[in-house]
Amino acid sequence: MDEATTTPAPAGSEDDRLLSEFGYRQELPRVLRFWTNWALGFAFISPIVGLYTVVALGAQTAGPAWVWVLPIVLVGQMFVALVYANLASRWPLAGGIYQWSRRLVGPAYGWWAGWIYMWALVLTLSTVAYGGGFFLGQLLGWEEPTTAQSVLLGLIVMAIFTSVNAAGLHLLRWVVNIGIACELVASIGIGILLISLFRVQPVSTLVDTSMTPDGGPFLPAFIAALAIGGWVILGFDACGSVAEETREPRRQVPRAIVVSLITVGAVDILAACALVLAHPDIGAVISGQSADPVSDAVVAGLGEWAAKPFLVVVVIAFIACGIAVQATGVRVVFSYARDGMLPLSRVWRRVSTRNQTPLFAVGLVATLSALAFVYANALTVLVAFATGAYYVGFLAPVVALLYQRMRGRWRDDKGRSGTLALVINVVAVLWLTFELINIAWPRDLGLPWWQTYAFLLGLACFGAVGLAYFLASRPDRRFVENSVSMGLPSAEQPVPGRDPA
Repeated sequence: MDEATTTPAPAGSEDDRLLSEFGYRQELPRVLRFWTNWALGFAFISPIVGLYTVVALGAQTAGPAWVWVLPIVLVGQMFVALVYANLASRWPLAGGIYQWSRRLVGPAYGWWAGWIYMWALVLTLSTVAYGGGFFLGQLLGWEEPTTAQSVLLGLIVMAIFTSVNAAGLHLLRWVVNIGIACELVASIGIGILLISLFRVQPVSTLVDTSMTPDGGPFLPAFIAALAIGGWVILGFDACGSVAEETREPRRQVPRAIVVSLITVGAVDILAACALVLAHPDIGAVISGQSADPVSDAVVAGLGEWAAKPFLVVVVIAFIACGIAVQATGVRVVFSYARDGMLPLSRVWRRVSTRNQTPLFAVGLVATLSALAFVYANALTVLVAFATGAYYVGFLAPVVALLYQRMRGRWRDDKGRSGTLALVINVVAVLWLTFELINIAWPRDLGLPWWQTYAFLLGLACFGAVGLAYFLASRPDRRFVENSVSMGLPSAEQPVPGRDPA
């Protein structure tokens, strides 16, 4: 997955001229090609991080048949990815979801989409760091760390993410590629070995709907597991967030979005089935007695010798994932601040002249994510909170695009409205709406009420803070009429946008 060249695109290139047409100058290094753009999306979605973080939660929710949520989620997310590919082709800009939302509807709508999306990434990064710290603790021999130790481990992992992102895109690319190599070993290689040589459960276990916790009905449990599955296949938007650092972004970024989703989805399904079929005690997983069913299945199949090497691979994969998540969040903050949408925007948008990295944005994202460790005593809460916020951000441009389609204001590059594209857009909206409601639905998990309603309470808190800032400073009014940085492609006339000067 190495690049054909590591030199930035020459000044005045077609990519730079395209960016200028959107009202911005080239500040980030344009050095990525398709494979590295795809690698960032793959590392963000990460079969190891996404699946291994929630495999126990899935089994404890719907039993071993929970694995069937993965193909359903993959299909649903594919409709979203196709919409995003369309938008990335039109507007290959850093910040992805924020930029698309703003240009589709307007600055105020874009501000709210960017606000929620930014916090979704911050919470996701916190979850990845905390989960990576858990496996790092196992590697260090901390089998049952206290909350304080878990937070410390999470901070160590966060520091690694931040160091790589601060060093610049070239180091980031190499670390992510190494992480993906580990992903392939741990997910595909071990998955095939477990299924072919170390399967201890009958294949019928995968369709056994009677093994739900407490013997409850399967359908409600399966719907709840779909909410958990929404966390597993998430992050293909990362490909769009680094569009300003990608060569030929209008052609390469849409491909990377779709291919990263398909490859990770296939690997997830293989690994999930392998872990169920190779685990020696499914009942222990469902009851929660097997705290780490992934390591238990690997060690049971391959032997005790595999425990440490496997943990090393998992920790490296978590690090690669966290680096990709933070890189995406940093580009969103940079793009958001570049438009003057944040307090102290002049600071967060500043790009280092040494390595062309928005260093202050890197520090901001790391700090905010570390502060989110106040929820570290409940991984379930972190996952639900981060996933719910992410789906709110995901919905913003998809709903906005459907709105423009229904008004007859959206055309493709050849001037066509596209009936199939409209159908894909409608299905994407319905899927995301269903998942958002499913994730936000308060379920009795035996937690305190404030944890049961964590997503709704968190959304209300972030919304209140955002509303206070929005009303006090009205960042949307920093945009002026007839700016070249904004406009619907189907309406030959520009609409309100920001004067890049």
